[in-house]
Amino acid sequence: MKKLIFLLTVFCCVDAAAQPEFVKKIGRFIDSMSVRGVDRRYIDAPEKPWQVMVQGNINQSDVHIKSQFDGSLLFEDVKGMFTWEPCVKTDVSSYVGFWAGYRGYGLGYSVNVGGDKGSLFKLGATGGSYGVNLRIHRFETDEPTVHFEYDDISGAHESGDGHYYLIDPMYVKVVSLDGYYLFNGKRFSYCAAYDQSVFQKRSAGSFMVGAMYYKSTIIYDNNPDADFILMMNDIGKIKQYQFAIGPGYAYNFVPCKGLLISAMAMPMITVSNKIDVWHYNSNLRKAALSGDDADIDIEDYVIYPSEGANKIYYPYEKEFKTSHRSDATVILDARLSVTYNTGNWFFNTYALLNRFRFEFDTTKGHLTDWSINACVGIRL
Repeated sequence: MKKLIFLLTVFCCVDAAAQPEFVKKIGRFIDSMSVRGVDRRYIDAPEKPWQVMVQGNINQSDVHIKSQFDGSLLFEDVKGMFTWEPCVKTDVSSYVGFWAGYRGYGLGYSVNVGGDKGSLFKLGATGGSYGVNLRIHRFETDEPTVHFEYDDISGAHESGDGHYYLIDPMYVKVVSLDGYYLFNGKRFSYCAAYDQSVFQKRSAGSFMVGAMYYKSTIIYDNNPDADFILMMNDIGKIKQYQFAIGPGYAYNFVPCKGLLISAMAMPMITVSNKIDVWHYNSNLRKAALSGDDADIDIEDYVIYPSEGANKIYYPYEKEFKTSHRSDATVILDARLSVTYNTGNWFFNTYALLNRFRFEFDTTKGHLTDWSINACVGIRL
C-alpha cells in the first residue's frame, strides 16, 4: 500500500507531456512485482493486467446485545434482574456493484437493491506474499428481534420473543481493515482466489499470520426511541474498537485447468478491545421512575445526554460517555472461494464470515457479519 501511495504521489508531480511514458514504466514495474519471487510452475500472471467485474452480493449482519438491570425499578410485577436481549438482524440484503483493479490493486462499491438499506465499499492491495483489504458496510434497520426474560413477584420465570418496532431506525456501520503475510507466497496465491489478478496453476497451501482492525458503531439515540434506550440500560450509542492478531492456514485446490477452490481460516485473539458507550436520560425514564409514564405519548418522548441537570444518578451514577476495556477474546475470520477462468473471462463466488465480541458491566454482545459474493469479470 505504501508503494502504491508513493507511486501515485510521484505521478502527480510529473510534467503532463511526460506522463504517458511514465505511466507505462509504472505499469511495467507493478507487472514485474506481481510475479517476482514466485514459482511460475504454481503461479502465473495474465497478460492483460486490468480486472473489471460486475458483482452481486447477499449479506446479513447480526448485532446481538444482552442487557441486564433491576426490573423492579420500572415494572411492578418484576422481581430482581430483567434480561433484555435485542438482536439487530438485518434482512438478507442484496447488493449490486462493480470492482476494478490493476494487478491486485483495486476498489469496489455496491449499493443495496433489496432488504435493509445499506451500502458496501471495498479497497484492496495484494502482492505475492502480503495483502491489505478495507471493507466498510453501512445499514439501517427498524425491526430488531428481541428476547426477554425475568422472574415475576410470584417467583415464576417468564420469557418471550418478538419484534420491537423502532420509530426511527437504528444505524450500524462496520469498518474492518485486515492484512496478512503468507509464509509460502512462492507457491500459494491469495490473489488468485479473491481478486483474480494472478492464476493458481497447481494446488498449494500456506500458513499465514494476519491482523485485523475492526470498528463498529451502533446508534439509536433518537427521541422516539426513548423506550428502547430505557430497556438498553440507558445506552443510546455504542462504539467498539478491536485490534486482533493470529495465525491461519489457507489452501488452493486446483482440480483441473481453470478451476480453483480456496479455503482459509484464521482465529485471532484481541490485543486491544475498547468500547465507548453513551448514556441518555429521558422524560420517559423520569416518568417511569415516578409512576407517571402512562401519560406520555411516543411523539412526546425526549431524550437528554446524561449530564448536568439531566444526569442519571439512580440506581447509580452514569456519565454521558464512558469507556471500557474488555478482556482478550477470540474472533474468527473464515473464507471460501470458487473461481473459474476461461480465456480473458472469469467467474468467482466467495463466502466471508466475521464474528466479533464485546462486554462491559452488565451488557455484552457480539456482531456476526456474513456475505456471499458472486461476480463475472473480464481482463483488459
